Amino acid sequence: MKYYIAFIFNGSAARYHQKLVREVGPQFGENKIFDSKNHSHVTLKYPFEADSITEVEEIVKKVAKKHKKSKVIFNGFGNFRRFVAYFKSKFSAEGVNIQKELMKSLRKLKWLKIGGRDLNWEPHSTISYGFTKKNFDNIWKYLNSLTNKEFVVYFDNITILKKSRKYWKIYRAFKLK
Repeated sequence: MKYYIAFIFNGSAARYHQKLVREVGPQFGENKIFDSKNHSHVTLKYPFEADSITEVEEIVKKVAKKHKKSKVIFNGFGNFRRFVAYFKSKFSAEGVNIQKELMKSLRKLKWLKIGGRDLNWEPHSTISYGFTKKNFDNIWKYLNSLTNKEFVVYFDNITILKKSRKYWKIYRAFKLK
């Protein structure tokens, strides 16, 4: 089975993020994110394969139990390589440390690959892909024409998601104190 670990956010920040996903994908013919019907989230550990998730659950549970919720600010847009357009998120120092501790703890599982994106974490919430440079440039121009909005939310969960056919479903969520 395929899994990934994320922070799922809700409230006005999630509504705004989902609104952008619903607008941008169809408007620019880039529907991969729109069609995935994902929860608004910030990935903490990128997708991995596992027959059993028990060890991962125990690690996530221990990390979540140890930490208090902390602030995350969503504000503005960013991109990776003129391909991925995203909603910027800035985690508090505590939030960044939680992700680092999670990766350090998961690294103890010899079968679980911890890749470069897991270690060089750049927290974000994807809005759309631009599969051509022209499409990306149009998406980027549109996003930057919007009035900047800021949202403060709490990093209050670490959630394991599981791939079910073509969609990701919440497998188990662990609350931070």
